Amino acid sequence: MAVPKDTIWPIEPHTSAKHQILRKYLDAWLPILGTYNKRIIYIDGFAGPGEYVGGEPGSPIIALEAARSHQAKLAKELVFMFIEERSDRVTHLKSRIATLQLPAPFNVHVEEGTFAERLTKLLDDLDAEKERIAPTFALIDPFGFSGIPYALIKRLLEKNRCEVLITVMVDSINRWLSHPVETIRAHITETFGTDEAVKIALGGGDRAIALKDLYQRQLQHAARFVRYFDMRDHDNRTVYYLFFASNNAVGHLKMKEAMWKVDPLGDFSFSDATDPNQPMLFNLDPSMAPLAADLANKFRGAGPVPVKKVETYVQDDTAYLRKHMGEALKQLEGETGRLKVSDTKTDGQKRRGKTFPNEVVVTFA
Repeated sequence: MAVPKDTIWPIEPHTSAKHQILRKYLDAWLPILGTYNKRIIYIDGFAGPGEYVGGEPGSPIIALEAARSHQAKLAKELVFMFIEERSDRVTHLKSRIATLQLPAPFNVHVEEGTFAERLTKLLDDLDAEKERIAPTFALIDPFGFSGIPYALIKRLLEKNRCEVLITVMVDSINRWLSHPVETIRAHITETFGTDEAVKIALGGGDRAIALKDLYQRQLQHAARFVRYFDMRDHDNRTVYYLFFASNNAVGHLKMKEAMWKVDPLGDFSFSDATDPNQPMLFNLDPSMAPLAADLANKFRGAGPVPVKKVETYVQDDTAYLRKHMGEALKQLEGETGRLKVSDTKTDGQKRRGKTFPNEVVVTFA
């Protein structure tokens, strides 16, 4: 994916898919956070000009439109921090925002500079004043792999109620892994927070997968929940991974729901090799066989298990949702001897066949 040089440029299909994930997540995240907090923050670390050549909205406009559509349920103050390094794109973004009718609670800042310097200053100021940051969602979407230091992202995630959605350009990083220039390798090390990244060049196997696995492990040092979406080009080659990281179970669940809506097969991938005009194929059903096998292995020999415990495992530790759990349990129950389900719920009511309410107990053979 070439880095655009013009102020605005044509949108690519995988960018549209990424924006679908962003919008669907914000549609869930904003009302939830706005109900319980007086102030919430949205940060776009590489905001761009706010639109594409065809008039399609950029991520800042998507965020503002999402918030405006939910404004009746939102916090008293919504802070939008749009960071962009190029002055021409800052000017264009400001002019694009000026065309919107934004309600009073919206506090919009368009800042010229780099993501790293602006976020570092924000966190330094908060630490100096010993203040807690308001619930924050940060979109970190660079074209390359420099300027997104892992240490800074980890620092943000370690703050209470902060979440990130990060583009990690593994294809580009892979091509530069063996570069002889030390500054290039230093950028890669800074991005991953470890020199293990550049050492991947010395090993065998799929280097892009190894880079993805390493970044996932690094995020897991700071976040309980880490999920990723595989973005591929027209040759079906991975260009980048879209990582989500959070310490909030509800945020993690809502991001999974957004990802399933964009990829209903559950591969959590989008390829430009498919029809770019139809990235959402809701008529397709994913196989529940892998989840059924996972549940049978996880809870085998555990004795009677409340369905609620199974649900928590599915939602927190797998890519699946509760509806998928029901289908997987139904499969196991239909296979003789693999799953026993209590006929009576804990409240004494009869269980309706082929349903799995939380008040039911199951036993995996």
